[in-house]
Amino acid sequence: MYVRLQDVERSFGNKTTWDTPFITHYKNFIEEANNAVFSNGKSNISLNYNVFDLPNNYDLVYIDTPYISEKGVGVDYLDFYHFLEGIVNYDNWHNLIDANSKHKRLKLNGSDWTSPSKIEKSFERLISKFRNSILVISYRSDGIPDIDKIVRILEENKKSVFIYESCTMKYVLSTKKSTEVLIIGR
Repeated sequence: MYVRLQDVERSFGNKTTWDTPFITHYKNFIEEANNAVFSNGKSNISLNYNVFDLPNNYDLVYIDTPYISEKGVGVDYLDFYHFLEGIVNYDNWHNLIDANSKHKRLKLNGSDWTSPSKIEKSFERLISKFRNSILVISYRSDGIPDIDKIVRILEENKKSVFIYESCTMKYVLSTKKSTEVLIIGR
């Protein structure tokens, strides 16, 4: 609230957003979430596990791994999705918090998905595990490993591989443009 209410020069963000009452944002988000709910006429489930602990009997597996920039900087999702992790692990949330950190961040787990030297092997293991499922991998064009490497791993496990790229965009707080890519292995 301090940042929102202070009359200071802003170097990021959208002043209109800051000045909009929270209740207005809340109502918009609730409407957006409610409009995203639909029935496909089938029984569906959502799971929250380490991907390597899941059974491998799925028709389709959507993968959105943590991202490692071309400079080798990994993004640990626990740093970005603290609130969501708290919701899905609510009963155990208090055990996940690093009480010694200033902002009470979640304890990081040192995932192979955030290590430039280990992520390629993680992709190989993941793609091999779900070789009998359709795989949809969401990735960025400038990540480690690069798109060509992920495609080669998929081609070793799949009959066909398709690549769909979005328009080039600049992410918030980033100075570089990149492309969102969907890589589909069937």
